[in-house]
Amino acid sequence: MEKLRFAVLAVLIGLASCEKNEIEVEDAKYFTLDANGLLSGAETFYLGKDNSKMVGYYYVQDIILEPFVISHSFNDWGFGEGFTYTNCTDDSTAYYTNLSGITAKGVKGDTYLIANAGEFNTTPTEISFRDSMAYEAVECYVTNSTYAFLSMLNGDDYSKKFTDKDWFRLTVTGYNGTAKTGHVDFLLADGTKIVSDWQKVDLSPLGPVTSIVFTLSSSDTGQWGMNTPSYFCLDQLKVRK
Repeated sequence: MEKLRFAVLAVLIGLASCEKNEIEVEDAKYFTLDANGLLSGAETFYLGKDNSKMVGYYYVQDIILEPFVISHSFNDWGFGEGFTYTNCTDDSTAYYTNLSGITAKGVKGDTYLIANAGEFNTTPTEISFRDSMAYEAVECYVTNSTYAFLSMLNGDDYSKKFTDKDWFRLTVTGYNGTAKTGHVDFLLADGTKIVSDWQKVDLSPLGPVTSIVFTLSSSDTGQWGMNTPSYFCLDQLKVRK
């Protein structure tokens, strides 16, 4: 009887060990875009250094954070289009040079991504993968930049103060190669309800993707396009291989 107990116990321990290993293997398939620890000082942001490739008015140098490839461009006076990562905390200055989120911090730390996703940008606001493989989109967190938030809240020289009928929309579109896999819409402002904290967005409708493109649209649009500042913040983008 004692031998039988030991045998059963050994089997149960073996099964538990196998189950633990399976969970660890499953967890290893997830990749999260997290920029914490990448900046050496406070109140700063990343700026590319390679000025050999110019597209339009900007130098283009993608940010590589394995396995993610993040579109980034810059010029002599600072960040241009696509994404950069930042730990700036200014939640009170309404100006395009303020590369801060209205939250003044990321979801899990001080650093997060901010994007210029203008409709006429020469650099797409895009995240792809270095190995060119398809990854299954899972989720991300988004919020407003300080610049866009204050513009919608108060209005400025170029943009209107939002009313109940206004909206500011982020559209996240998945691609597998050149084929569109689907899209997800999220309202960064719905009337006078303007997002001021990090909000989780379910990206599972995109399915397996080789790239993800982010675009902004607004009810405040004129002859020359969108008047609302074309900025938003992104953090903790998660995919599964």
